[in-house]
Amino acid sequence: MTQPANTAVSRRTALASAFAASAAAVLPAVACAATSTGNDARLLALYQQFQRVSDAIHAIDTGVVYKCGTPEATQQESKLETLLRRDDLLLKQIASTPALTPRGRQIKASIVLARLPRAVEDFDLDLTACRQLSRMMIEANCTAARKVDFSLS
Repeated sequence: MTQPANTAVSRRTALASAFAASAAAVLPAVACAATSTGNDARLLALYQQFQRVSDAIHAIDTGVVYKCGTPEATQQESKLETLLRRDDLLLKQIASTPALTPRGRQIKASIVLARLPRAVEDFDLDLTACRQLSRMMIEANCTAARKVDFSLS
């Protein structure tokens, strides 16, 4: 009587080969991601702080409106003023921090496109023309800008 072939060894070999192939494919991507994040680590940290402050400002803007002069309104105005000062400081720090990777340039491009409508509103400018101009400027200076959503919503 013949013994069945030992399939456990070949199965282990196949699994090991599959794991090695997966690791070989993933590790360079992970190393690349770690390097690109490392280069823009300061910019990314500033952007995360900026997002938290922007979210807090938005929450106040869309939250409860207190009657003027009440202690709640005074407290809310004080908090908003503090957040707006922090927002301004973070925006200046982000602007002065070089973007060294496509992700860093993408972060800066997204801020420009998000802030542009509010920035031009006071000057009664043609928003579509301003967005097109900023898009052209970003695309000329940043190949990663193509990954940013430029829809005119």
